[in-house]
Amino acid sequence: MKPPFFFVLCLVLLIPSCSGVDYIDDYVSPTVRITTPVKSLTIGTSFQFEASYFNNIGELTKDVNFQWESSDTEIIEIDSQGRVFPKKQGFARIIVKLISEERIEISDQIEFEVENNIIFVTEEMTEEEESTPPPLDTASSTMMIATVTPTLEIANRILQITVATEHSFEIEYTDENGILANPSNISWESSDPNIISIDENGRLRAEATGSASITVSTLVSNTLISYSNFITVVEPVAVSTITSYSGSIQTKSSYALEGGFTLSIREGQLVLSLDKDYKASSSLPGLYVYLSNNRNTTSQAYEIAKVTVFQGAHEYILPSNIGLMDYQYILYWCKPFNVKVGEAVIYN
Repeated sequence: MKPPFFFVLCLVLLIPSCSGVDYIDDYVSPTVRITTPVKSLTIGTSFQFEASYFNNIGELTKDVNFQWESSDTEIIEIDSQGRVFPKKQGFARIIVKLISEERIEISDQIEFEVENNIIFVTEEMTEEEESTPPPLDTASSTMMIATVTPTLEIANRILQITVATEHSFEIEYTDENGILANPSNISWESSDPNIISIDENGRLRAEATGSASITVSTLVSNTLISYSNFITVVEPVAVSTITSYSGSIQTKSSYALEGGFTLSIREGQLVLSLDKDYKASSSLPGLYVYLSNNRNTTSQAYEIAKVTVFQGAHEYILPSNIGLMDYQYILYWCKPFNVKVGEAVIYN
């Protein structure tokens, strides 16, 4: 008995579709991402950078060996585990690298500023000191007689410095003739070396929190001339972080969907806020909102909720274990028919 013609035709059509290469519609390029965004770090601190690797379907891959590098080791050092140690004021980049399953090197980097948090004495402060007699331990001279010409001052005095920060003083000396000169002998002293230490070249280091005076002196014609700078040492500000991303939702279908969004950290909680210009079509049978690293599918996405607000400002409170940079996209998806309705890029 011969098989029916329709059955044979269907079999012929199906065989090619089940053989050969299985094309994955949800393919994305593997990425590595630094997930601890910072704006600045302060000398005297250390900071742990973290990174994540997402494979070719946007899935987070665990137990990955990252390679960490610094663009300038004089400004910042980083160890093999991603812990950084700011050393010098300036700008630097941290780079993370790895080899993907496809044997391709991929990387990510972040640039930030290293700050030393030294507060200098300004001209305005100097004018106030000149109009008001200074305390003995803030700015004093043993030679207060107006007829004496030689003077000694610290040109770049500071009010405040952070722990583990260094600073080099510069002096201004005027001799008996009123001419700027270099004194033949200079000595430096700290009132408390446990708080601020200083070497013979006038380079200080903040050792611990507290207050201390640094005094520079020179001997002129058997007369000691000195000048003091009272300084407060404080704990450094560890890190200035990025706490939010904003953008716009755009429709990727024939259904209406638009509006601004902000993903932010609020009191330790991640919050997705939709702006007052948000609008979404209410004609879909099941519209859901997701966080995802793959804009082509929701298979690896985090399902936030079913959409119940179709116009105006509202927000979603997300679980505390989700980080600000754990996902790159916001997706709006018709769940019953598995159709993408719209998206938003959280960050690039």
